Amino acid sequence: MVDKADTHGRRALVETALTEIHRDLYRFLVRRLGDEHDAADVLQNFFVRVLSRFDDLRDEDKLRAWMASVLRSAIADHYRSKGRQSRFEGVYQVDAALGPGIVEEDIDLMICACLYKLLPTLKNDYAQLVWRTDLIGEPRSEIAADLGLNENAFRVKLHRARAALRKRLEQTCETCPEHGFLSCACPSAKSTRARLSAIRSSHGGDNG
Repeated sequence: MVDKADTHGRRALVETALTEIHRDLYRFLVRRLGDEHDAADVLQNFFVRVLSRFDDLRDEDKLRAWMASVLRSAIADHYRSKGRQSRFEGVYQVDAALGPGIVEEDIDLMICACLYKLLPTLKNDYAQLVWRTDLIGEPRSEIAADLGLNENAFRVKLHRARAALRKRLEQTCETCPEHGFLSCACPSAKSTRARLSAIRSSHGGDNG
């Protein structure tokens, strides 16, 4: 028999992690872009791109690097769409002057921190596999040997672990960063869910 208190506690822990990740990304983008509305728009675009393209992620790709690339692209496209490419280049030059690759490093660290917070919401074996493969980048042959898996079995397990992580990312997108829970009825949360629903409906269409 399932303990309802344990189930409720587990759900609360998951929602807390998802809310923190949503807020962390939002605050990072507010600092980066200097505008709350722009940050919210870029964050939604980031989630949309990650979720709509996740199935195209190849076995050999590093999830951490791939998501960082998607976030960089979402930020750059935001400036282009606003007709402010020159401003983007200026900001990049200022950041670059602070240290080699500081923009890329900040984005990579932000993605790493978010993925790290998601790991405890997964089954332990999935969390360990994502940690070793996609966050710290251990050689896959070594991980497979350590787990006693052949190449095909390793790919299957990694696929399942990433599928579980994708579900958490989707829930992160649907979590209300203001009120801190899923299925919030506030206008912002409704808007996010509507946009995600539209992406689900058009999945396989425009991936641009």
